[in-house]
Amino acid sequence: MAACSSGSGFDDELQPPDRVLSFYSNSTILVTGGTGFLGKVLLEKILRCLNVRKVFLAVRSKDGRNADERLQDLLKDVIFDRLRMAYTVDQLLERIEAVEISLEEPNGGEGLSMDSVKEGRLLVETELIFNVLASVKFNECIKNAIGTNVGGTRRILQLARRMHRLKSVVHVSTLYSNCDRTRIQERVYPDSPLNPDSVLQLSKMLSTDEMSQLQHCLLGELPNTYTFSKKCAESLIQQEFADLPIGIFRPPIVLSTYREPIAGWTDNLNGPAGLCLWTVKGYVRVIRGNGHKKANLVPVDYCVNALLVACFDVAERSIGRRQQHDPEPVESAEAWESPQLVPVYNYMYEQANLTWGRYMSSVSMGFDGWIKRLCCYRRMVTKTNRFLETMAYFGLREWHIANENVVRLRTLLTPTEASMLEFDLSTIDWDEYFQSYIPGIRRYFLAERGLSKQPVGSGRVKSLQWHRSFMFFPVPHFPFDFYYSDPSKSRRAQFLYRLACKLLWVYVCLKLGHRLYVVRNLFSILIS
Repeated sequence: MAACSSGSGFDDELQPPDRVLSFYSNSTILVTGGTGFLGKVLLEKILRCLNVRKVFLAVRSKDGRNADERLQDLLKDVIFDRLRMAYTVDQLLERIEAVEISLEEPNGGEGLSMDSVKEGRLLVETELIFNVLASVKFNECIKNAIGTNVGGTRRILQLARRMHRLKSVVHVSTLYSNCDRTRIQERVYPDSPLNPDSVLQLSKMLSTDEMSQLQHCLLGELPNTYTFSKKCAESLIQQEFADLPIGIFRPPIVLSTYREPIAGWTDNLNGPAGLCLWTVKGYVRVIRGNGHKKANLVPVDYCVNALLVACFDVAERSIGRRQQHDPEPVESAEAWESPQLVPVYNYMYEQANLTWGRYMSSVSMGFDGWIKRLCCYRRMVTKTNRFLETMAYFGLREWHIANENVVRLRTLLTPTEASMLEFDLSTIDWDEYFQSYIPGIRRYFLAERGLSKQPVGSGRVKSLQWHRSFMFFPVPHFPFDFYYSDPSKSRRAQFLYRLACKLLWVYVCLKLGHRLYVVRNLFSILIS
């Protein structure tokens, strides 16, 4: 625990008991999806800050490496550097154990395929489950998305149902599982055209090509296979596993770390991070979006903290439900939901929600030179167009998101716990956050050398202002700040201003010797 000091500064005698920290003390946890982006930060936080007895990490073999080998590789990740300063690898391996699993159908038709001895230990010892396992690719083929996100969830929960000491299960879904609605409540919506079991049966009977032919019928108004499969998984939980002590946690778009365990860490370019970097490198020239729309962005370390508190709340709700069935239930039991409702946590705060315009202008704080914007690699265009269209769906829309359950979670924390498990987005200094955002991507994902440990404020370009209608122009081609004229001015003045900017850009390119680039792209530059 020395590696995760609380720094509360409060007199221990005056503080209420730390119920959340006590809940995790000496507990045994099963984490699925622990080798992914969110799962890594969750695992690191558990091992560094919570006095747990054991963490079972469900891992699939991959690229010829078994679960134990993948665990060894995982602990070498820079995200665990702070943890390794406090504990040796051998000490960590005493508290974390890899469990090799397969999502293929087991012989009995239920649960996960794994070693029978380890399965027996899981059934006897596991108390808490974080189901983070998912296929997060927006454009994953529908058969694979259903197999992992729906079928995998069912098999994990079938295993959970057989566990002897189970107290709480948290299934990580997505805030966009119901993005076809403008208002998203903290509840599971029973409006899927097919029930989850039928979707799974179809996926098993039909080939990949046959499922792809049916994709548009299955998705309906949902934008991609990821959101559809996550919605199916939620319905599956409500219909088949509501008897378990289970809750659904819906994170929005998850960004790199804010402060813990290191600022700016990420291991992927999913979502807006990829768009920003591709823009800087010249791969992307135009991004569709509305700068006034809420972006629904959260740092991953804050997301993990909320997830940990939600797990505690699910267990408390389960106790309350059981007490409701007793002849003489205690008074506090009246606050809990009925046994038929699975609690849902929409992790987003309305007032602390950044707009896309604020996000796009703030990321420039981490750029350290405009010269990197000068090259445009046309071979990347076909690879990014589909992703840009997918992101445009989220950049042009806004949702009203209920978050009463998440707001209530914050009231459960003592001052000590709040200092260790803060997740209220209003406590984030976004200017501080974006100082580390782009440097973190370059340092931890691209592994660029020569970068200092702390982001340098000098030498960065000024914040950019963006178009106020339905187009962002991140301007990878313009080595200067790009300002649109005020909307109240005449369209003719706006046109002449934009044309002057483009002609100036052409002039700069020619002066720098990019004649071939200008010849090939003059038309697209002028009409963009």
